[in-house]
Amino acid sequence: MDLGRRSRRFLKVPSLNTLRLRPYGDSLVTPAVAVWLGFAWVIILLMASIEGIVWGFVGASIVPQAAAWLRPVAGLFMFVLMFAIIWIVDASLIMSERPSRARGALGGALRDPRLEERGAGARWFFGLLVRVLIVAISLYVTAPFLAKLIRSDDIESYHQRLVEQYYAQRDAAFQAQVAVRAQEVETRYGGLIGPLEEEIDRLSRSLDAERQRRDQIAAEYTPEITVLRTELAAAQARLGDEIHGRGDRPEGFGPEARKWDARAKVLVAALASKQTEIDRRIAEVAQTIADQEERLRARTDELRQIRLLQQERMDRIRAEVAAAQPQELPPRLTFAARSKALQALRESPDEAGVPHFETVEGFAQAALGILFFALLALKLFEPAAVRAYFSESLQLQYRKYLEGGLAGIPGFDCPADAEQRLNPVEFARRWSHYEADPEGFFADQEARLAAAEPMRARQAEQSFTQTLAERRRGNLDEELDHARRRREIELAAYETEQHLRAGELRAQLADETRAKHQHRRVELEQELQQARESWAVQKAHDEEDLRERMAAFERSIELAREDRRLREKEMEIRREQREEELRQADVQRLHRHRVERAELEARRRREERLERLAGMRDELTRLRELEMRDTAEAGALREAGYRLKDAIDTLTGKIGATESGLASARTRMAELTRIADGRSADLGETARPSGGGFWSRTPRSEDGKGAREASRELKALEKWLREEEERLARLREERRAVEVRRITHEDQLRAIEGRLSGIRSRILFHEDAIGTLLTREASVPDDVLPLDASSDQPRQPLPRDDTR
Repeated sequence: MDLGRRSRRFLKVPSLNTLRLRPYGDSLVTPAVAVWLGFAWVIILLMASIEGIVWGFVGASIVPQAAAWLRPVAGLFMFVLMFAIIWIVDASLIMSERPSRARGALGGALRDPRLEERGAGARWFFGLLVRVLIVAISLYVTAPFLAKLIRSDDIESYHQRLVEQYYAQRDAAFQAQVAVRAQEVETRYGGLIGPLEEEIDRLSRSLDAERQRRDQIAAEYTPEITVLRTELAAAQARLGDEIHGRGDRPEGFGPEARKWDARAKVLVAALASKQTEIDRRIAEVAQTIADQEERLRARTDELRQIRLLQQERMDRIRAEVAAAQPQELPPRLTFAARSKALQALRESPDEAGVPHFETVEGFAQAALGILFFALLALKLFEPAAVRAYFSESLQLQYRKYLEGGLAGIPGFDCPADAEQRLNPVEFARRWSHYEADPEGFFADQEARLAAAEPMRARQAEQSFTQTLAERRRGNLDEELDHARRRREIELAAYETEQHLRAGELRAQLADETRAKHQHRRVELEQELQQARESWAVQKAHDEEDLRERMAAFERSIELAREDRRLREKEMEIRREQREEELRQADVQRLHRHRVERAELEARRRREERLERLAGMRDELTRLRELEMRDTAEAGALREAGYRLKDAIDTLTGKIGATESGLASARTRMAELTRIADGRSADLGETARPSGGGFWSRTPRSEDGKGAREASRELKALEKWLREEEERLARLREERRAVEVRRITHEDQLRAIEGRLSGIRSRILFHEDAIGTLLTREASVPDDVLPLDASSDQPRQPLPRDDTR
């Protein structure tokens, strides 16, 4: 049975108090003990967590890439393992009973000779040394691992730079190989693409110029076409008015209608002629635009095909070079690679000369060391209450005291009231005193009891007085309760009596009310009978009066009807007279209206002619301004063309002079090259040191120049030749630009001359139109009235005049 109890105790799962560093629960726990254990628990948790996290990441990092699914398992296993080890070791250090010296744990004479006999002090210090050894291993092994974790971003950045460097070198080698093989392709296709691009650019500029020319032609004829269409619409509207007889005109195709019909035909012919001229001029430009667009489309397609062929060739070259490249083997971020990266970061110039404890590894070592020494200092300077809490013998005696097992010892009796029991500090102090000096403890207890006897008698007397006062208070409460119940009974009887009296009073009042109602009903019936008799008499009198009034009303109605017939007859006579007056007024007003309409029509025709004449004169002024502006612009373009021609001649002369100078320079350079080459060839044979001096002399060439002077002059000549070639290229480019500007000016001049011819033809047209209008205005008078203006009766209804 004892063996089974021990096995069950061994297999028992640790309780929460064990994890809280309280193996004895709340026994002998004081506030100081609770605070001290909380501090120790936080430090142990930090140390165990740091160790567990570091070793967990280490365990996850050493798993091969092929078994990546084992990384979480390995990391969790290493975390739990190291966390448990560090927790167990640190917790055992904290919960160990530190050996005491001669003076007790509570300042008294607490001494446990059994610990000294068993060498508890040696074991405790040996455990402390083991913990120091574990800390040293952590500082040497865990700190670098912790540095790797803290600087994981820097390590990954360093590894990423290595990978990028590897791919950059690989890509540079690939691009170099592609460039070597693609140089020939670029040279061959570049000679085909350059001329095509220049021709496409030239065609695009020419096409834009032609389109602008087409737009200018359309803009030239737009005002004239607008005027012709406006006049044609007005002539057609007037012809319709003459044919349909609108505006007090006679219907039919008369002389006026034939005149406007002829005018409309002339305008239609002029509009058609002008449109034909526009179509003819635009057709020429449109044909040129279509031809240039076709050529531009053909050149663009040809350039696109060449570029596609070039791109396909470059793609094949890249594919061949890529196929010949070795397999990619970028650096991998292994465990060893992380260590090398960390070492490289330490040796980098950025971290050179940094003190050790200002580095990440030094910081990790300092953090671990501070935590351990803080835990050690916490244990070495633990309070006396903590030492008493971790004393196993004191814990057992305190539990025995709570169970009443120490009641036979004076001063250790356990009262039933928990507030009267000894607190942990007082129990530890008394028990330490009892173990150190039992006789002195008993003597102190007797003295304490003797000193406390008067106090105990006084407390008993006070307890008796308090009990007597409580009983008196209870008697008074009972008397008050009895009086309250009696008062309630009296109030209930009074309330019942009042209810009975109220019932009797209600019955008496009901009888009196019924008698009064009966008497009032009789009086009301008598009054009603009298009212009915008086109402019958009054009704007969009113009916007689109503009959008399009805007879008088019928007589008055008959008189009103007669008067109404007379008034209606008189109103009919007056209405006929008024209608005759209105008819005469309408005839006179119609005559005046026809005269006014004729005058307004004549004035409107005159205003229309004046407006058309003013519009044509404005258009003629605008066209003359355009002619003057285009003439001035054409003169400026001619002057600019002359200046450009002179500039081209000047540049041609400069280019000829430069080319002749370049030819002479090339001849001179060939001669100097021959001299330098010939002199350097026989330098070894002809150069001998002279016996009379330190400097050696070389013979000169036939023209008096030595090889060194020839080389110097050759270099200067080459430099001058390059500068002259660049200057010649700039002159040719400038001449090409001036020629393009000259061609552009000539195109603009031709466009302006064409526009001037159109403007002059439009000016002649408007002058003819103005002369025609002035001749017509002189031949047709404005004050001619219509033929039927003097007639009193209109031939057709007049339309509504909305102009008033």
